[in-house]
Amino acid sequence: MKQESRFIDCRNLTFSSNLARDRMQRAQQSLGGNVVQRILCFSLYLLGVNRKAIGQSLGIPAETAKSIIKAVTKNGLSALEDRRHRFSTFLPPSPPPTAPITLQAAEGHIVVDFGVAGRQLEIPRKNFLQVRTVLLSMLNSGLLSKRQVADVIGLTPAYTATLAHRLENEGLSTLIDKRQGQKSDYRITPEVKAELIQQFTVDVIARGKTTGEAISAELQERCHITVPARTVRHHLAQMGLRKIKQSLPQLVAGVKKTSKTFS
Repeated sequence: MKQESRFIDCRNLTFSSNLARDRMQRAQQSLGGNVVQRILCFSLYLLGVNRKAIGQSLGIPAETAKSIIKAVTKNGLSALEDRRHRFSTFLPPSPPPTAPITLQAAEGHIVVDFGVAGRQLEIPRKNFLQVRTVLLSMLNSGLLSKRQVADVIGLTPAYTATLAHRLENEGLSTLIDKRQGQKSDYRITPEVKAELIQQFTVDVIARGKTTGEAISAELQERCHITVPARTVRHHLAQMGLRKIKQSLPQLVAGVKKTSKTFS
């Protein structure tokens, strides 16, 4: 229920010039003369005094009184303050910006850094299902982006979003890989990993980019090795190779330049 303001008839009030002088002096010391003037201006306006009379009583032009009234009506308490101040002392301070949550692929662990000292979550890489469950749940809660999660779990952002949707709507069972042949890493021998790294390096240096699908097709054509694109992406992420896509060509160019200088 809206509460109506009670009309105040100042003709029935007794004013003390001594009390007014003392109170004005103390208010000016704590709030500043300009602030007190604005408060009095708006108060007289609320009591029904016309703008010209307000200006005369406060010793300011009528247009100034009009500007003060308009500013307070439009902007609220902040308009009463001295605008030379950088921050408002009338309004509560704005909350500090929230530190972003970051993901790091450390050796043997996925580290979720909440941006607060001592607040990190470490998930063993070997706990494949736990990694996906935690990160996709954080994605669904808006704490992480598709790109952040996709880079760590080795999937495309589009498929990562699909998995997150399935987890939210169908439960944990949707993340369990039911294809028995994919449960072991027997195909990815050290020799295959070496070829995978070599192909990744060639693609990035020669073309400036690569994908799991491209590497899978190139390994099949060049080495007659069958490695699904999904498996390629998983191992690229596991070995941290995706993080050097941008820096690797620059590093090679720098080495070539240095070699020419000293040759």
